[in-house]
Amino acid sequence: MISELRISHLGVIAEAAVELDTGFTVVTGETGAGKTMFVSALSLLMGRKVGSGVVRKGAEKAEVEGIFTGIAEPVRERIEEAGGSADDEAIISRTVALKGRARATAGGRTVPISVLTDISSDLITLHGQSEQLRLKGAAQQRQLLDAAGGTALAEVADRYRVAFENWRETEARVTRIKDSTAARRERILWLRGCLEAIDKVRPEPGEDETLAAQAAKLGSAAEITRAVGAAHDLLLGSEIDDAGAAVDLVHQAISTIADVEGSDKELVTIREALNDAVLRLSDSAAELSNYLSGFDELGETSLEETEARRAELGSLAPYGQDVAEVLDFETRSAAELAELEAEDRDLDGLDAELDEARETMEAAASALTEIRRATAEEFSAAVSEELAALSMPKASVAFEITEREPTTHGADEVRLTFAAHESSIPDDIGKIASGGELSRVMLAIEVVRAASESIPTYVFDEVDAGVGGKAAVEIGRRLAKLARNAQVIVVTHLPQVAAWADTHVTIVKDDDAETVRSGVQELTDAERVVELSRMLAGMDESASAKAHAAELLDNARQVKEAGVGSK
Repeated sequence: MISELRISHLGVIAEAAVELDTGFTVVTGETGAGKTMFVSALSLLMGRKVGSGVVRKGAEKAEVEGIFTGIAEPVRERIEEAGGSADDEAIISRTVALKGRARATAGGRTVPISVLTDISSDLITLHGQSEQLRLKGAAQQRQLLDAAGGTALAEVADRYRVAFENWRETEARVTRIKDSTAARRERILWLRGCLEAIDKVRPEPGEDETLAAQAAKLGSAAEITRAVGAAHDLLLGSEIDDAGAAVDLVHQAISTIADVEGSDKELVTIREALNDAVLRLSDSAAELSNYLSGFDELGETSLEETEARRAELGSLAPYGQDVAEVLDFETRSAAELAELEAEDRDLDGLDAELDEARETMEAAASALTEIRRATAEEFSAAVSEELAALSMPKASVAFEITEREPTTHGADEVRLTFAAHESSIPDDIGKIASGGELSRVMLAIEVVRAASESIPTYVFDEVDAGVGGKAAVEIGRRLAKLARNAQVIVVTHLPQVAAWADTHVTIVKDDDAETVRSGVQELTDAERVVELSRMLAGMDESASAKAHAAELLDNARQVKEAGVGSK
């Protein structure tokens, strides 16, 4: 439930803070005082879209903050997922600026507006004129029926959706296979040809790089062996050349320095460096010798043979720029070929598979229709009973369920019908119900839903629009009954409804020379009498109006103490 609401610069409300309790809270005020802004504030906390026009004149931004207690686990998880923190209590706020983007916070962290939208249904159920309009939509009527069915209907609907999606996917696959038989078989032949060409050459991973290096080596073999051999001989000497080898010359230098190094320790360091140089020259000579031996390992391989193999690999260029890409193409093509060949073999069994999928879907659709019909009968009877208690004893609602082509929501066309009298022909509720009748139907629906669903807070914006007299009294009675299990906040202009509230909040308007300024005030019992008399007669000092107001309050109090809604 919402325990506290703070409003700043929203419409005509400059600053307001109100603590809200469980039970039935009513919000009243003069026309233009800003009662609608109270509902608008809650709408903002629900993540609904608004324009900068809600910002009070002269202010740069409007702010709304709500403190919610006893929040449900899904709300806590969504807030924490967005980076906020929430235990049993969560603080949610929304800021709308004249310039710039709107901002939302939840659990102390700035969050996307979508987070407020996600958690709103677990925090508040808001009813106003827009909600009445939504009740007229076919999709909303079906959703209302499905919600009334609870978890039992939801499980059947889930099974149907799985069966429906399987049927749709099977149908699409069968159609694709049948429509592309010629193209598929042409593709099979092409893939087979590609794989045969690759297998004929049978490239090995990295073979193209190895052959390229080998060809370069063989192409320059004479020059390489001559240069490497000469370098080797210069280092170690040659049998046919008496020229001094580099290693021998360094050894001589070492021997010469060794003879005199006793006279100067610095020469020892130089001689040791020459020793290292001899070792390095010897190692390099060995590496040159090994390099020359590498040519012997080529055996009888010729440059012509190497280039011929490279040409074979080059013939696979249509399948990849190098051997790695060709081998990857081979793997993917083999998998595709296997799938296409399997589909080709399964053509005869496709129709049977599709028939089986459709039969499963139709059975699931029938089960869904059956539980919807049972739910519709029970729910309609309960709502019609509530309408009788709302001074509509002859009115009735019913769900008309007819067959239609299967969709993701079932094979049912769901239509909510309404009849104001027994003699009336039931028709679509959106066509024949007046605004006052829609208001009472919505209230009756919520009273019935509250018996099986856990909804923490209900907000009604002029649910009594278009009604008066006894009907208004009964609406107040039903709202008080609903408030026995939930927090109920109602914006109203009818004293017959306001009298039933446990808490009475009024929007106080202060007209000055420049603008209208409103605030929120909780009324005492005496102040309630004055406010109700104003609502009754437009005169808060009328003795007869005050007497009537006191009577309304006393009657409502007695009925509530005896047991709300027992009538």
